[in-house]
Amino acid sequence: MLDPNLRVYVNTHIFSTSRVRRSSSDLQRGNTAGLGGIKLAESVKQPVILAVRIRGTATDNPDIRKTMETLKLESTFRARLLDNGPSTMGMLRAAKNLVAWGQVNPEVMEALLRKRAEREGNKKLDEEFAKVFFKKESIADLAKSIVAGEIGVKDLWLAGVKPRFRLHPPRGGFKRSTRRAATDGGELGYRGEDINRLVKRMI
Repeated sequence: MLDPNLRVYVNTHIFSTSRVRRSSSDLQRGNTAGLGGIKLAESVKQPVILAVRIRGTATDNPDIRKTMETLKLESTFRARLLDNGPSTMGMLRAAKNLVAWGQVNPEVMEALLRKRAEREGNKKLDEEFAKVFFKKESIADLAKSIVAGEIGVKDLWLAGVKPRFRLHPPRGGFKRSTRRAATDGGELGYRGEDINRLVKRMI
């Protein structure tokens, strides 16, 4: 007679495999509805995450304050490029009630570099910067290399780029609640590639 516990284990394993397969397909389509957005974020292989502070609500939790300082997202409407790794995802999970994040695309990355990035002395980035520091012919080429992970986030900071982007409130305001997660019809938490649609309205 088969052990009933074994049957439960096998069924659970089959369900989990199916769920992972479905989650992967939904992520590729940009559909996170009904899914655990944070788990999806951890499984994404893109090297770079773009995080934006959406809410400025004060918190008495010293751990959350420390997390926001570490992320360099102390102020509302600040954005930051982050390496996609366990440490980063842990901090974003802790800050999920204040921050939205997802995978930046080359178009938005280029716009951030051209319009919102600053070097020391409040200098803007241009083609000369891309050529001198990274041997890239244009800011567009530099953006593609950053998204692909060929140029690391830390390489930008070492080249004198300030580690955060100052954005505007989104044009037309937020379309959804800033008190709810994106997977629950709000603006917060993991958004996948949908983060680009939001940030384009904030640049």
